[in-house]
Amino acid sequence: MRRLLWIWPVLVLGAAAHARHADGTLDLIITPNNGVPVIIAPGEPFEATLARRGALRLVSAEGRTLDLDPDWTALPGGMHRATCPTSGKLATGTYALEAVAEGRTDTNARAVFVTHPMPDYPVVHLSDVHIGRPNRDPAPEAVFRRLLEQINGIRAAFVLITGDLTQDGKPEEFRRFLEALDTCVLPTFVSAGNHDRTALNYEKTFGPLVYSFRYGPDGYLVFDTKDFVIADALDTQVGELQRLRRAIKPLRWSIGATHRYDPAMSMRSQLVLFVDDPLDFLMFGHWHSESEEKRVPWRTTPLVVTPAAFDGAWRLILVTQTGIHPQDVQQAGAATGG
Repeated sequence: MRRLLWIWPVLVLGAAAHARHADGTLDLIITPNNGVPVIIAPGEPFEATLARRGALRLVSAEGRTLDLDPDWTALPGGMHRATCPTSGKLATGTYALEAVAEGRTDTNARAVFVTHPMPDYPVVHLSDVHIGRPNRDPAPEAVFRRLLEQINGIRAAFVLITGDLTQDGKPEEFRRFLEALDTCVLPTFVSAGNHDRTALNYEKTFGPLVYSFRYGPDGYLVFDTKDFVIADALDTQVGELQRLRRAIKPLRWSIGATHRYDPAMSMRSQLVLFVDDPLDFLMFGHWHSESEEKRVPWRTTPLVVTPAAFDGAWRLILVTQTGIHPQDVQQAGAATGG
């Protein structure tokens, strides 16, 4: 499991233009990437998933490079996992991960953040960016950039963006989302929304639909709800949810982030997340407005809904030893139109 720690604002890596394929889709490096990064302390290892084995190195914002000596594990489907040790002398800051294999180079910018932990910290939550949504003035892309500019001025651990990154899940919309995303100086973790699920464009851009990470004493479970109306499909996602939920259970808080929660979602998923091992907190979007509901219907897991980012909305959530405390919604510029 990746261990994620406190992060202060850092420089945006200049290598972003060279990351991925030209259309923004993933190339040699699947994770970490600028939507599923890792945050480590100096001397901590991290894991990377690659389509091919190759030479790996970190590239700092200033252009300094550090060659990595990973241990490799073959994964199903021809993928490879690299477990990468780091030095305790590794400088704090933002790094790109660069891979060289079969004569080509792939660089994932804003993929690795090196910093030191704090026990209590704020998290930024936003949802429903909808790049490409028509009849909006200003356009969602402009609002998103303004929103990230505002977030860059605060001290937060990371940003969670819970789905509907695009309007129609088109490759061009994802490419524009990526360009705006890389103006953020904080680590940015994304999940898929129902508007993002055209073909496999989300997976081609960010990789996993379900993943977990650790930040200091706490665990985060990020998951997709694309089939939330289908009752009990015995698919791999439910099994992965259960495995990852159990992995973060021993931590101080277990926090879920998804695009939408609905009582009609898969019963097996709800048993895993809210009955057998209830999450301590759930954040999501989709509704485009706040909700009077404060807990899932099982009355155990508190929830918070953050209104749509295309209206400039975002929320700060304080994670402390005493609990998880959502703050009032902030605004970074509203749009008009349908």
